[in-house]
Amino acid sequence: MPFADILGQEKASAYLKKLAANQRVPGALLFYGPDGVGKAKAAVAFAQALNCQDPQARQTGEACGVCASCQAIVKGTHPDVTFVDFAYQARLEVKKDFSSKGYEEELEKEIAKQQHINVDTIRDVTAKSQQKAVGGGWKVLIIDQAQTMQAAAANALLKFIEEPPHKTVWILITNKRAAMLRTILSRCQPLSFAPLSQENVKQILLQTGAEVPDADLCARYSGGSVSGALQAAEALELLQSGGFNTPQGPAGVAAGLSRTLVSARQEAQAVLNVLIMALHQAWTAEQDPRRQRALQEALKRFENYKRSIGRNVSPALVLETALMSLDGLNVRIF
Repeated sequence: MPFADILGQEKASAYLKKLAANQRVPGALLFYGPDGVGKAKAAVAFAQALNCQDPQARQTGEACGVCASCQAIVKGTHPDVTFVDFAYQARLEVKKDFSSKGYEEELEKEIAKQQHINVDTIRDVTAKSQQKAVGGGWKVLIIDQAQTMQAAAANALLKFIEEPPHKTVWILITNKRAAMLRTILSRCQPLSFAPLSQENVKQILLQTGAEVPDADLCARYSGGSVSGALQAAEALELLQSGGFNTPQGPAGVAAGLSRTLVSARQEAQAVLNVLIMALHQAWTAEQDPRRQRALQEALKRFENYKRSIGRNVSPALVLETALMSLDGLNVRIF
């Protein structure tokens, strides 16, 4: 994957290309920024650039994308590149052989349970970091959602990122830099990933063939992230099918939420995010001081509604109340 394919992150990509071209890489890097802006893609592209078998490509800090090493990294089968995420951790938890009957179903259930990177997973990957590179290139160990590491896991990682073996690099990916241990942060060289422009989000949605009803509309409510655009697509569908801006709308939208609590919370949060962005857009465009104040008060209420969903409160009840509170504001979504 060439760095040019990572839209909207030209500054970060240029820095990584320079590191790869010079082969002078810090022992640990921290990729931080919102979800869905290309951090994981950049980590994979960097791993390819460090291990590409094409000498000409390596001199430019890029990867050819077609050699055996580049292809193996994309497929997740390269022996020297490890990508740790909740799916990786779930595979460690599922004791069945991957070819066994029911493995995929059990794995999917295990992935859904994951909330933290635990110490056993970190011990697994730190053991791999001490093994000699099979291909003679770089060992690259990537930890996604690094802010979810439990304290024991973070402490188990410390000495390994402080003094990694020769030609070994750790890449920690996070959307909440402030939530990570200071001792971890102090050992990593930070690299910021900015929110994407609406045009970048739209372009990525179209290029990847994402199943969204309206790429322009989803990009508008994306919050500068591709994952945000996909969540917005689900929220917009809920609003439309529930009859938003009709007398029955609040109850109809709330009734459309999933029956499982975790999913219902996520869906309700996504709907509130769309509504907050719509309120903010209306507030910035409004000229009447009285309507500006009304919209500003609505924005404050909606932030409280978002906090309520995170507590032990019915997502459907919160969402219905939030939608009812829009009465008289004439907020346009579609």
